[in-house]
Amino acid sequence: MSKGYARFITALFCLFLAAFLAANLLLPDRQFSPQENRYLTQMPELSLESVTNGEFMEDFEEYHSDQFAGRDFWIGLKAWCERLTGKQENNGVYFGTDGAQTLFAQFTAPSQEDMAQRLAYVNALGENVDVPVYFSLIPGKNTVWADRLPQGAPLADESGALEQAMGSCVSVEWLDLVTPLLDRQDEYVFYRTDHHWTSLGAYYGYLALMEGMGLAPVEFTGTPELVSDSFLGTTYSSAGAKWVQPDEMYRWIDQGDVKVTSYFTGMPEEGSLYVDSYLSEKDKYSYFLGGNQPLCVIDTGLEDAPSVLVVRDSYTDSLAPFLTQNFSQIHLYDLRYNNMSLKDYVRDNGIDMVLVLYSVSNFTTDANLFKLGL
Repeated sequence: MSKGYARFITALFCLFLAAFLAANLLLPDRQFSPQENRYLTQMPELSLESVTNGEFMEDFEEYHSDQFAGRDFWIGLKAWCERLTGKQENNGVYFGTDGAQTLFAQFTAPSQEDMAQRLAYVNALGENVDVPVYFSLIPGKNTVWADRLPQGAPLADESGALEQAMGSCVSVEWLDLVTPLLDRQDEYVFYRTDHHWTSLGAYYGYLALMEGMGLAPVEFTGTPELVSDSFLGTTYSSAGAKWVQPDEMYRWIDQGDVKVTSYFTGMPEEGSLYVDSYLSEKDKYSYFLGGNQPLCVIDTGLEDAPSVLVVRDSYTDSLAPFLTQNFSQIHLYDLRYNNMSLKDYVRDNGIDMVLVLYSVSNFTTDANLFKLGL
């Protein structure tokens, strides 16, 4: 290599670094990433204490990673490189064996001790209230579509957590959602690009839940309405898998005369089973009920039907329209945003039955389950 060529390469490399330095300095920080559907880390506060204890540099590293110029592009490029080299995983997401069209979020199983404590909180709720309490965990794609996982995927097995939950119900009644979903594993019961179940999966879940709670489910005989054919969910965002085809989203149940009251800010406001504006945004799953909220109360007008309190995560958002077929009132309660006593809530609102319903992944990571026993 000649000296002139070496100087040219060195100058080009320095120019490349300078361009990225300038871009990172000049571009404004982003508050939110629609691609990843999360808030991004902001510039940490500089202080003598944060510098001396190393906290500033640790936070700054996370800030720089989130705010790096062209972050979305580089995540996608890395995913392509990983796939081309034969790797079956990128950024905590496995590529399915169906041409990498199904994306699986990794699952880290909790210790038996940790899981036992979480289940004890559920049983404590059953002991605290004077109405029947039902409990179920929704299996993920890792369980239902295990045949699509790459061979030897180490962080995917949910079976241990499910078996422990099934055998630990003392004061609550376990409802099996694993079997009905496994029986339909060849159907479109999960989004390929997201962690949630589809409306079809939620429908099969609804049938099993109603049967387990002693209620007669309403069989759906109509034709679901396609509301979007461009849904790219959270696992797609994490993986940067730009080659994956979008998912379809369907509406099965019309809202009719159902009244929805949402508490996004803690105060009641008129809500809806479906919020069409989200269909034009990245976070299309929030089409169901409008997304995360501390509390949502649905009045169906059904006479002589029981009321239910559902302690839930976001999987229930797409299940809620089906529940309107069997309950007079549905109270959707998110532990992350509430500190009320569930015992008092059940008594004060005349609740007839309680359902604790989580996905396996959310149940094993939620830090708020202790509130079940309040």
